Formats: sequence, structure tokens, C-alpha cells
Amino acid sequence: MSRTWRPAVAATLKAKLLPIAVVLSFCGPARAADYTPVPAGEDLAIVGVPCRAGGPFWGPILPTAEQLPWASVWLGHFSGGRPYIDVYGQALVDWREEKLCFPSRAICLDWIREMRRAFHRPEGFWTCLLLR
Repeated sequence: MSRTWRPAVAATLKAKLLPIAVVLSFCGPARAADYTPVPAGEDLAIVGVPCRAGGPFWGPILPTAEQLPWASVWLGHFSGGRPYIDVYGQALVDWREEKLCFPSRAICLDWIREMRRAFHRPEGFWTCLLLR
């Protein structure tokens, strides 16, 4: 093999990787200060904060557990549904799947209890998981 192919390969790789680098440069780190999950005046510790635990990097910019100001962070994950009849008389299910972060397990379990009371038919999945 001759050495003339290497500059051509490098130029080809540079042409292919440059657009990817440009797109990724716009994907900055998520900061909790950039996100306001609830209206002003409400206590975030009681309401919970939408947060990101896993998931794709192209998802919405949400704070992670390490960016939240609490000493411990609990992830509350709930899914469940409730039946309702629409305006045409058709029976449908209002399905919810939500993930919120809380500063304590007790507040997380209170939120799960309220969600299970409202969305329990059909039964889904629920948990409070310690992240930090």
C-alpha cells in the first residue's frame, strides 16, 4: 500500500465527522437553574421536580439528581390509568406515566399514593428509587 491514501481517508473522515461535531456542540449540559418545573410560589419539595434519570441525550433538558440542591434525591416513577367515556360514548383509558424527583422518600410515597388513588384501573407500575 502506498502512503497517498491516508490524507484522502483523513479528509473523508473529517468531512463526515464535522457535521456530527457541530450538532453535538449545541447539546450543552443540562442545568437545574435553567428549568422551572412549577409556578412560582409552590414548594418544589412537595410538588416534585421533573428530572432525567437515564434516557436518550436528545430528550428534553431536565435536571439530573446531581444537579438538584437536596441532600438526597428520590426518583418517583408512576404509570397507571383510569377509564373515561369520551364525547362520542367510546370507553377510553387516560394513561399516565410520570417521573419526578423528591427530596425524601416520604414525600415520594405520598405522591405515589395520590397517583394510585386517581389512576388505578388498569393498574400500572410505581416505585420510589433512591438516586443519591
